[in-house]
Formats: sequence, structure tokens, C-alpha cells
Amino acid sequence: MSKSVLFFIFSINLNVSLLLGAYAIGDTISMADQQIPHEICYGAYNNDVYMIGDANYHINGGNKQITIMKLSAAW
Repeated sequence: MSKSVLFFIFSINLNVSLLLGAYAIGDTISMADQQIPHEICYGAYNNDVYMIGDANYHINGGNKQITIMKLSAAW
């Protein structure tokens, strides 16, 4: 492959990595990301959508909660 094709592939890969890898272990989730609604597809919850901000006591009226998130992918 030519150098320009390799550079193009590298730049696309780098851009995608930067966009998807916004957080690392121990980072605080931004307020904007806490307000994104996520559909509940299984389990009992008060609403049909969940926002990470629902567990933030500054937003939810002082109700302190602990949230454990586990993300898995099968490739």
C-alpha cells in the first residue's frame, strides 16, 4: 500500500479512538453525559429511560446512590 493510504487509515483510526475513548478509570462523568437518556430493555426501574444523572444527588433532589457500571462486548 502507498504511504498516503496508510496515513489515511491511521488518521481515521486515531480519530475514532479519540472519540470513543473519552473516559478512563476513575474519571468523573461530565454533566452533559449524565443527562443522556438510555432505554431500559430489561429489569425494574421507575421510568422507561435511565440517565446516569439519576444517581447524582446534586441533580436528583439529594438522594445519594451508588452506581456500578459494567460494560461488556462480545466480538
